[in-house]
Amino acid sequence: MGNIDELRKKIAGEIVLSGNPGETIKKWRQLFQIHQIDLSKELGINTSVISDYESGRRKSPGTKMIEKVVNALVEIDLSRGGKMTREFAALYHIPDFDSFILLRKEFEKPVRINTFLKRINGKSCYEFKNGLIYGFSVVDSKKAIMNFSPLELSRLSSMMNKHCIIFTNLQRGRSPLVAVRLTNLEPGLIVLHGILNVDDIALRIAKLG
Repeated sequence: MGNIDELRKKIAGEIVLSGNPGETIKKWRQLFQIHQIDLSKELGINTSVISDYESGRRKSPGTKMIEKVVNALVEIDLSRGGKMTREFAALYHIPDFDSFILLRKEFEKPVRINTFLKRINGKSCYEFKNGLIYGFSVVDSKKAIMNFSPLELSRLSSMMNKHCIIFTNLQRGRSPLVAVRLTNLEPGLIVLHGILNVDDIALRIAKLG
């Protein structure tokens, strides 16, 4: 239960500190794959209240309401088997994962890949579907690959799926792409930082995804 309690605190803290609490509530509700009507039933309130919070039509919820929302999300998921709760809570079991995650950012609203690439002055290596990403993580690829197994890295799926992973400390770019292929990670975008010309093999691996 300790890790689940930590998860509750983490989510509540992110919502409270967010510039747009309603949008952040919506993000976590969608990550938990819970519909507004199910959340409102668990809270004993009208669905329109949830909708108004998420859209910004209603004043941002206070800390007590945020705590109730977070608890409701977790309890609904646990009643369904707890898959998402276990995945998110598992992040707290990864030994020293912040030793290779140099920076992590969750967006208040999902961002189109092309928009994000323009913001970071990135260049695409091949044509791809312009999907949405929900945040990014900057990863020291050498530390991640040398010190952690694919199984341990797989437990980061809830943090990195549909997010951008920016790999740094690279030589050719092959190793991090191979590592991603060996895990269940499904990032929305992979950025190889500091490489002017992407290795042909790395590019072929990327296209396999």
